[in-house]
Amino acid sequence: TPRCHTGDLKLTLGKRGGSTATKFQPLYFTNVADHVCTLHGYAGVSWVAGDDRHQVGDAFDRAAFDPKVTVSLAPSDVAYAILATHDVGTLPARQCKPVSVDGYRVYPPDETKSIFVAGPTKACSAKGVNVGNVAAILIHPVD
Repeated sequence: TPRCHTGDLKLTLGKRGGSTATKFQPLYFTNVADHVCTLHGYAGVSWVAGDDRHQVGDAFDRAAFDPKVTVSLAPSDVAYAILATHDVGTLPARQCKPVSVDGYRVYPPDETKSIFVAGPTKACSAKGVNVGNVAAILIHPVD
């Protein structure tokens, strides 16, 4: 089974939840191709802003404790990865340097072409401060 390429996928964000300081949000990967494909491992994720979609802060860290599994997606099937972010209001502004971002640049596993996913929020622009976290991709349970 071939791996899913960027053009095979539609990405969307689910409902954000969590505590006041830490937020968890599913990032959904829907197979829009007419064939089965697979995803394995982690997506590359970073916050972006502006018309040029420049990166803000550091790319998200990988949740190294998550098991990497190969997810097979038939057409219209959905997989997901959880994004963990922190409220910039919990950090001193001079340390964080908060800015408005438009959303995320997401690279599916093993791909070099990204997909923009809208998700306006605030993020720290200072390098190494308040870095987000992305979990390994898992199959989405059937509702």
